Amino acid sequence: MPGHPKRVILAGNSSGGHTAIYASFFPEGEDNLYPDVNAKVSGVVDFYGSVSVMREDSNPTTINHLQADSPEGMEMGHVDLRENSDLRRKLSVECNISKDTDIPPVLIIHGTKDRTVNTIGSTDLYLKLKECGKEASYILIKGADHGGGEFTSPAVLKELDAFIKHILA
Repeated sequence: MPGHPKRVILAGNSSGGHTAIYASFFPEGEDNLYPDVNAKVSGVVDFYGSVSVMREDSNPTTINHLQADSPEGMEMGHVDLRENSDLRRKLSVECNISKDTDIPPVLIIHGTKDRTVNTIGSTDLYLKLKECGKEASYILIKGADHGGGEFTSPAVLKELDAFIKHILA
């Protein structure tokens, strides 16, 4: 397939999925260090992203979840997020999507046995995207944990290929 210099697809796994989705919110040209290069995101692939901290068990393997010394607490300035719901919402992708949010199509892929990032965060994000009329697809991989070979199975790669071709069409 030839290159598509005017089409950008962002993808990330775990916290990278969170970053890819948030990066797609920025309008073309905003803070673009290379103004002659297209920076508008055409699609996002979120592999088992840590997209939300709204639920108490969103990161089940982190004993200090939401506390100031947790990864999410440190991201927000070493703040105890149990005591700061505003920052919790700011960090959680689904809380920052509305019908007016300009967001490209999103493909979410998550394992049903993820012991690092609870699948419910991806489910909440998908439901919010659909509720707001956004184009979104959600693939749950039965028995898959946080990463692993299941994410490169022929069935998943076929879905990923179809999504990319749809975006680049």
